Amino acid sequence: MKSEERENTRETQALPELWQSLPNVPGVYLMKASDGSVIYVGKAIRLRTRVRSYFREKSAHALTSQMMRYVTEIDYIATETEVEALILENNLIKAHQPRYNVKLKDDKRYPYLRVTTNEPFPRIHITRTAENDGTRYFGPFVHVRSTRQVLKQLTKFFPIRTCTLPLTKTGNKYRVCLDYHIGRCPGPCADKIEVSDYDDIVRKVCQFLSGNTDAFVKELTEQMEAAAEALDFETAAKHRDMLKDVQQAITTQNIDSVSAADEDVVGIAARTDIACVQLLRVRDGKLLEREHYYLNDADPESLATALDAFISQYYQNAVFVPKTIVLPMQIESLALIENWLSEKRGSRVGLHVPRAGRLRKLQILASKNAEILLTQREQNVVYSSGVEPALVELQELLDLKQPLRRIEAYDISNLGDRFAVGSMVVLEDGKPVSSEYRRFRIRTVEGQNDYAMMREVLVRRFRRALDDDEKFNKLPDLMLIDGGKGQLSAAQAAMKTFESSQLPDIPMIALAKRIEEIFVPGQSEPIVLRADNPTLHTIQRLRDEAHRFAITYHRRLRQKSLSESVLDEIPNIGPKRKQALLQRFGSIDAIREASLDGLLSVKGIPRSVAENIRKHL
Repeated sequence: MKSEERENTRETQALPELWQSLPNVPGVYLMKASDGSVIYVGKAIRLRTRVRSYFREKSAHALTSQMMRYVTEIDYIATETEVEALILENNLIKAHQPRYNVKLKDDKRYPYLRVTTNEPFPRIHITRTAENDGTRYFGPFVHVRSTRQVLKQLTKFFPIRTCTLPLTKTGNKYRVCLDYHIGRCPGPCADKIEVSDYDDIVRKVCQFLSGNTDAFVKELTEQMEAAAEALDFETAAKHRDMLKDVQQAITTQNIDSVSAADEDVVGIAARTDIACVQLLRVRDGKLLEREHYYLNDADPESLATALDAFISQYYQNAVFVPKTIVLPMQIESLALIENWLSEKRGSRVGLHVPRAGRLRKLQILASKNAEILLTQREQNVVYSSGVEPALVELQELLDLKQPLRRIEAYDISNLGDRFAVGSMVVLEDGKPVSSEYRRFRIRTVEGQNDYAMMREVLVRRFRRALDDDEKFNKLPDLMLIDGGKGQLSAAQAAMKTFESSQLPDIPMIALAKRIEEIFVPGQSEPIVLRADNPTLHTIQRLRDEAHRFAITYHRRLRQKSLSESVLDEIPNIGPKRKQALLQRFGSIDAIREASLDGLLSVKGIPRSVAENIRKHL
């Protein structure tokens, strides 16, 4: 007999009371250390059989073997069913935070949107707790900022109140607030709307937040057409504007979907003793949101166990349980969890491990994102190094291995065939670095050929980098081109003029202004992000900064040219008088519009010179 087997046998004989007194019924067992602290909580269909296995079976996991050395007492709670045991296990893990249980890292609470449907005039607000109180909860959302944006947009579409006034069905005598005057609340506090009409608003809010946007868009379109047929063009125009806003707010998906079902897609990756779970939320066939969680004390060799723990803990507090949950692998408690979630949802819930097709692609995407997050965690660049979360998401979106520490954006300003310029602005760790901005006066391109100008700017910029110019020796992790496919192709052509041995392959994207599409080399279809996406906002700000920097330089050149060509033709106007005039009036147009008295008020301008200026301009 091996020494480990003899040691386990001695433990079994020495401590038979740890398992022999347990009943063989469903329940939860709590393993305790000598100081009485709970170090592990588990569930079982048969308590005695499950606990006995810890003493008679050689554990395949180092953590289990280590844990058993500290166990001096085992307590238990019997339950009627396996589902009750599962729920109780989750509660006890949360209460005791046992050392050897796989558990969600950081017990932070994510924000929800709550609609108080148990009130005569329901209100909507943000909360971090979801309770079974007869109201409607939507979420959880990952970021508080995005939740506030959702709430702000909702009150534009649907005038639902956000105040905390205790309203009754009738007899409300409060004073209306600003929201009423700007059309974001119908004024139930002053009895300015009937309960039935207000209920219709609440219904649309809940419908919209549930992801059922198609029905609302259809209804709004029908109302617009009906108003137009009745020649009520003012109402039709309001419906038209709202329809436009709603369609812009609805998420545009980049993943083909042939399903209209609600699904959660789970991916997992692990390093040493920590795992990352990525969860993709698909609602009504659209990928609406993604979020990630970290699991402590997860064994990379037993991801199925960690996944089992995550599923049971996550869905215990979930407000909404989808019809389908997609997993990367089979879990031990699959049938048990399916039954539990089916009871929680009120209809059948299926846990699936797809082998091919659309769900398999989504699952691979989820696992890939989990892997990226763990890699970034190891490199310590996600939050602690100052890298913006939006840049991390952009890195994931573009499937880049290198963190986006430095992004350079390029733009061309060309109004006419003179004074065409290019600009380069820089974002480092999410912050603009104005000392790294560069500007270029176009030298070789004639006429309005923006593509050729972009090629010239990029060739000059990277040639100076190869010449070891200190002003250009830093290379970007990503290039952002202002424009669409044409500008992106011009940028690619510019980079192909350099050999691969000279320059590394630098990723690039282009952002088109019309509907803010992101074009990526090698991809026929652009990426379209939600209008309220923080990643899109970061790219837009950088693009706009490049445009501002380019057009400022362009205007400066035009102004300088105008002042040289016009003022220099006027007799008795030298450098000092020209400078005094421009300082006083700011531009040639302002000098042209100035009165004679205004010109005479400039120091050093006598009447004869002022009259000459008026005559020539």
